[in-house]
Amino acid sequence: MEGTPRREPTHDDLGVQGEHTPTGRDEDVVHISKEGLQRIIDAASRNAIVEYKRRTLTSAAQESIRRQLFKEKEAIQIQRLGQQIDESKRRGEMVAQNRNSPFANKILTQVVDASFSLSDLPKYDGTKDPQEHVSTFELVMNLYGQTDSINAKLFVTTLTGKAHEWFTNLPNGTVELYNQLIQKFTFHFASKKKERRSATYLFTIRQQEDESLKSFIGRFNNETLEVHDLRIDKMVSIIRHRLKRGPFASALVRDRQKM
Repeated sequence: MEGTPRREPTHDDLGVQGEHTPTGRDEDVVHISKEGLQRIIDAASRNAIVEYKRRTLTSAAQESIRRQLFKEKEAIQIQRLGQQIDESKRRGEMVAQNRNSPFANKILTQVVDASFSLSDLPKYDGTKDPQEHVSTFELVMNLYGQTDSINAKLFVTTLTGKAHEWFTNLPNGTVELYNQLIQKFTFHFASKKKERRSATYLFTIRQQEDESLKSFIGRFNNETLEVHDLRIDKMVSIIRHRLKRGPFASALVRDRQKM
């Protein structure tokens, strides 16, 4: 049995006898009987057969493993090829279904992950500042790290009303890049862009007689958001002049005089 140490046949097993030579020297003369010789041949044959089987079985096992690995690798390649073919067919069908889209094929063939939540995206109906909408959209998309082509497809989903109508009226296949889409979008709705006011506009804002200080400061701060590059010292000076008379206005005047 393989794995069990083989016992070497002894002289007695093989029918071999030894005796001293007549010269008296310590040299043995070995006499082998016919049966002993046959047993030697049989033992050698058995050893040869065992060794052959060991080597043959090992080679066969290695070949079997090699063939199995090849079959598995081939199966994976076939599966991937099938997936690529299915994906190509699906994209081809997608392009065929969207031949009337303003998007070029390089955008149409991009697939949006089904797990992406469109509810996170802001909406735009064509009545507000387009640049503000773009900034808000890109702020959200920066969290997901999508490609420009995916961003282009998702941006269109935020358009409603007149804005959506504008996009669908673009010539077919003319939008190839996200930046190109944004340029067209902001240019078309440029009239809705908020104009930055100058600091002098804030002088038109005045605290009403029945208006609380808290309400006036809140209203004034909201208006300052529309002013470009407003300095703090300038803003304080304007507030001081537009407050109705009272303790707070007097305190601002005193602080101003101490400076």
